[in-house]
Amino acid sequence: METAILEILETTAIAVSSFLIKKYIFLEPDMEAKKQRLFYFVSFFLIGIVFLIFGKDIAIMTTLFMTGLNICLGRKKHRLRGLCLMIPFPGIISGLSVPILLVPPYLFTFSVHETQIYQLVVYGVLSVLLILFYVKGRNWRNWFRENMQHRSLQKSEKYLLWVVGILMLFFTNNTAIQIAVYNENVQATSVIHEQGFVSFIGISSISAFIMTITIIILIIQGNKRSFYHEQISGMQSGMITFMAEVVENRDDNTGGHIRRTAEYVERIAKELKRQGVYSNILTDRYVSNMVVAAPLHDIGKIHIPDVVLNKPGKLTAEEFEIMKSHSSAGEELLTHAKTELGESEYLNMAVEMAAYHHEWWNGKGYPYGISGEEIPLCARIMAVADVFDALTSKRCYKNAMSLEKAYAIIREESGTHFDPAVVDAFFAAEAEN
Repeated sequence: METAILEILETTAIAVSSFLIKKYIFLEPDMEAKKQRLFYFVSFFLIGIVFLIFGKDIAIMTTLFMTGLNICLGRKKHRLRGLCLMIPFPGIISGLSVPILLVPPYLFTFSVHETQIYQLVVYGVLSVLLILFYVKGRNWRNWFRENMQHRSLQKSEKYLLWVVGILMLFFTNNTAIQIAVYNENVQATSVIHEQGFVSFIGISSISAFIMTITIIILIIQGNKRSFYHEQISGMQSGMITFMAEVVENRDDNTGGHIRRTAEYVERIAKELKRQGVYSNILTDRYVSNMVVAAPLHDIGKIHIPDVVLNKPGKLTAEEFEIMKSHSSAGEELLTHAKTELGESEYLNMAVEMAAYHHEWWNGKGYPYGISGEEIPLCARIMAVADVFDALTSKRCYKNAMSLEKAYAIIREESGTHFDPAVVDAFFAAEAEN
């Protein structure tokens, strides 16, 4: 009877642990709330039926399969990889459970009956902890659901969990086999102590348990740090956009310009990345920094007099030279910001976008007259976004141009004003929206 109860408790513990690890350690998303609850109900019902018909081992395999299926259904892409993700799960669970459930009875040479009582106590304590987590951990779970739902593990974290899972599976299986073999020996106790296996298995089991716990804690803490970093980055991005809008509000001509151009920049960059163009430059980090920096491309307009900035008619040659100076003025402002605030990837990019977004592919732009790939990629992307928005927006000196005419101008200036690859990505991105 006690053996049957322990097998039920072990199967249940593995099932619950798998779903918890999937959600809180591997950060795999759940399905919609009602569907997720239904999935839990069906999973535990199916595991119970399999347990009754085929026994504990098949029920545990079913548990792992259902967890993998849950990962597949919760994902929006790469769903089949969810089943592969189950490979380290048994090792992580074993790394946590074997040192607690098997090693102490082995070290203290408990009888079979004493071992069963000990394991029942352990499962009882675990049940209480899970109930406390469910009852008292509601605020933490709500925080996790709201703030971590879009977070995913870094590749290094995934590799670390895989390595730990596989190593722990190998170690714990080996430990369990040694314990089983020696426990079947009539002279188990004397042999174990004489050959020094007690100290070896004790120390290695404790080490395995501590290592598994430590890595899980580090990843959870890393998740929290990532969340707070994203919060701070979001605040910084918001402040940058706000400050850029303060400058933009001086210009009656360009309401909403910085937000629209930032959206165009993001679309073009992602399309280039999807196409594999400039793959040596367009990393995820480069794209995210470019989107953050984009609102600052016209920051130099703060130095342009209102009489020029808001002139309703055509600018004179002298006034146009003053207007053109906003590129170098923006470069100077942001370079000064770098000296005050320290080196920053997005500030470096903001300097490049402010300085070079009016340079032409054929070298006939300003302020430096550079050409081709001498112009930083972020500035080449901004050039297309900036001109397209200017063409399709109403200004005090002109009406908004139709999309068809604006598209025609962008196509016509591909290879002269604009980088042809960026223009191609612009139209590909526009076709999808």
